[in-house]
Amino acid sequence: MNLFSELYSCYYQIIYRMIHTASPLTKSQMQKIIQQYGYAETGIYLLPKLLDGSLPLGHWDREQYTFYPDPELQIPLSTLQKSWLRAILSDPRIRLFLSEQETKKLEAALGDCSPLFSREDFYYYDAFLDGDPYSSPAYQRNFRLLLDAIHCHQYIDLSFLSGKKNRVHYHFLPCKLEYSVKNDCFRLLALEARGHSHYHMYTINLARIEELRLLDRFADPEHLPEIDTYLRKSYHTEPVTLEIRNERNALERTMLQFANYQKNTTKLSDQLYQCEIFYNKSNETELLIEVLSFGPMIKVTGNDHFLHLLKERLIQQKKWMEQS
Repeated sequence: MNLFSELYSCYYQIIYRMIHTASPLTKSQMQKIIQQYGYAETGIYLLPKLLDGSLPLGHWDREQYTFYPDPELQIPLSTLQKSWLRAILSDPRIRLFLSEQETKKLEAALGDCSPLFSREDFYYYDAFLDGDPYSSPAYQRNFRLLLDAIHCHQYIDLSFLSGKKNRVHYHFLPCKLEYSVKNDCFRLLALEARGHSHYHMYTINLARIEELRLLDRFADPEHLPEIDTYLRKSYHTEPVTLEIRNERNALERTMLQFANYQKNTTKLSDQLYQCEIFYNKSNETELLIEVLSFGPMIKVTGNDHFLHLLKERLIQQKKWMEQS
């Protein structure tokens, strides 16, 4: 597989020059541009593709080539890009965002291009292997209904099973969907109205939803309750404080890993940073695993409760290693 396509280097620059030259162009004018910005053999490959329509950027009438006037011409995808899209399309979670018709259209456009990677190429540690049923039609339906309801600020009638297997049934205002890497599942953050301008926040696993329907009721866009306000109320009383030694690009990787958390980051020295992460009690184990994954690049300096959990987990991991 060609990792780098000339469409995005030499070919791209040549086509760009042609489009921004007074059109139409004669064959000799096109050859001159190719010779000026390309290699000796570029004309052998590029010019025939333009003249026979393989690169649909315009039309050739045997005397001159006229580029289409569309200012947003689509550039053909490289082999690498197609392989990446094929890999993304093979992920069962993508079906949550694409309809069956859209999926078939994309698969046809990608042809027989092999995926750049597969799920088997990755090893997931400290993570559950039995994630949400992404291929389930009921799960896909619920996910899409929730997306629409969130965008439209529409209330829903929802019943689900709690962690203690109790059936919960309320009218909710759905506010946000979040993904858990550790549990390989999607969760809904929703608010239940309790009196005037007072709400209670629920975190609901989508796989536990039993019934869901949209209500003919919408929240006022100008007076929407702030889900982040209720999230902050659910935070642990003290944030986790990390010291990050910026070796092997640790700072950038840390910011990416903890992008879904509210945090404050300050620079202590040239290669040392401090990061405070605010977290919900329900995400504590997940955050603990994510912190451990960075090894010695991160030092936990607080809070005491989190430090205690960290030490306990390390002791337990040591025991598992000695037993294996």
